[in-house]
Formats: sequence, C-alpha cells, structure tokens
Amino acid sequence: MPIPKNIHREHIVKAIRYIDEHGVPSKNESTKYNLHFNNKMYPPKYVVSKANIYANGRELDVSGFSGGDETNSVLQGLGFEIIQLFNEVPPLEPKLRAREYESYSDAIRDRIVFDYLFHSQTHRWLDEHIIGLNADESRGYQAMGILHYIGLRDKHKGIFKGSTVLTALVQLRNSKHDFSVVIASLERTSADYNSTRIGIVDAESEKTEYEEGKELLKLHRIRERDPQLIKDAKRRFKKLHGELFCEACGINFEKVYGERGKDFIECHHKKPISIMKEGETTKVEDMSMLCANCHRMIHRIPMISVEELKKSLRICWKGIS
Repeated sequence: MPIPKNIHREHIVKAIRYIDEHGVPSKNESTKYNLHFNNKMYPPKYVVSKANIYANGRELDVSGFSGGDETNSVLQGLGFEIIQLFNEVPPLEPKLRAREYESYSDAIRDRIVFDYLFHSQTHRWLDEHIIGLNADESRGYQAMGILHYIGLRDKHKGIFKGSTVLTALVQLRNSKHDFSVVIASLERTSADYNSTRIGIVDAESEKTEYEEGKELLKLHRIRERDPQLIKDAKRRFKKLHGELFCEACGINFEKVYGERGKDFIECHHKKPISIMKEGETTKVEDMSMLCANCHRMIHRIPMISVEELKKSLRICWKGIS
C-alpha cells in the first residue's frame, strides 16, 4: 500500500509532537535512517504511520508500506531531512600530554581533526599540509599529539569518510559517549566553510509551524595545498624582510616565544583556493604571512583582504590609545 499523498507537512509535525510526548515503541525504532527535526531524531516509518492519523483518521500499519527510499522521498519532498545511521563511533581515548595540542590555534587543530575523520589523512600528511612542517623531520608527531590529546586514535581515522559534517554532528550528539570536544571542533569547521545550522522552528505555535531561513549544509572539499609553495613563500618573505611576521598585526613569533616560535607563521592565499579552478597555479607572490588569529579573522564571512584587516586593526589601536 503506497503512502497516502494527502499527508502534508503539518501532519508530520503533529506526529513528531505526539512522539515527543509518548515516545517510540522499541519495535518501531530506527534501523537505517532517522528523520532529523529540531535537533532530535525520529524513525521515519513510525512518523509517517502516526501522521496518517491527522491526515486520514487512522494509524498506518508500518508493514503495509516500504521504508527506505519510499518513506524518505515522501519526507524529503515535504522539506524534512533524512540522515543515514552509522555504527556507533568508538569512544575517545584521551591522553594527558597536552604539549602539542596547546602549541596550535583552534583553526589548526580543527583542520587536523576534520581531515583525519573525513579524509583519513596520516599524521605525517597533517603535519606537512596543515601545520606546514617538514614531515621528514616532524614524522607526524605534532598532529598525532593533538589527536591523541583529544582522544582520536587509529580506529577513528576516516570514520566519517564520504559523510557530511551535519551527519557526523548528529551522530556524535546522539552517542552514549562524550564527544563534546570533537563536536565543538566540527561546529567551528562547519561555520568556517559557510555550512549551516538548522533553522529553529517556532515550537509554541498552536496551529501551524513555519520553518524559515533553513539552509542545507554543503560541505565543500578542501583544495589541497602544495607544501612546497608554502615553504618557498616563507623563504621569499624572509629574504625580502629578514624575518617572518604577520602582515596584519605585525607579530613575530620568534621574538615573542623565542626558539619555539622560530619560523612559525601561517600562509594565506590572497585568492581563496575555494574559488580557484582545477589546474590554476599560484605564485609565491600570491601568498601572505599571517598569524593564526588574523588568518581566522580574514576568513570569517564576509571574507576581507589583509589590507582591510590591517586598517581595522589600526582603527582599533587608535581607539584604545
């Protein structure tokens, strides 16, 4: 028996309210998919069966219609989000050593967590491409130290490969284990890449609910950075200026932190790599040297140039002095 076509969005919302109040029988729990609504998860077939009460006066027998594509397509057609279930994520195994974790900014740590979980990158790759180190010298120990402090081990590597940040967040939030550190990191990552937060629905409306401004999370692939470009850009900048410093705020990490800060700086693409076409080249002159804070400020939406950030810093300092 096909799902009745006169089941509309308001019927689904009423069914969800019913489930919030009465719960879900164990026999009707989700097995492969969940309906994601207002940061909660619901079994799609059971929701549809209850929604038919409000559309046609009786509950549908869940054995009378198909789950999966049939149920999901109906719900998605009404504007609801369906998320595929995965196996339980292994619990974190944090390590007490915090040296590597505390040596880097949230921006660096977040990119390491993301590429480890979603792209299954090695520790050495993360050291070279995210932190900008010589992997032959660092041997991946910096990224490994960051991940191990959080509690991410080999069993977590690539666990969300092919998935989206939103799906991962839903699964982690609904886990019986504590993933608060990883959740915070992925939330910052999704914000940085102009991903979304699900629109909030007016839960107190008695007649009809309106979900406005909802955006779909779109996870953009991160274009791979050429590590040699970063090395050459730093070398050129140091040759021109005699030292490495942030072109926005002026901080020189070696002068502030001593030997620990020697040659430490982030490279910023003046033309965002997200809009570069495949095969398009970048010159060392197209790179700017920035500290982690200024780098992150530039990439906030709307993105601004180094000069614009530098100007705002001057205004800020003038107001303080």
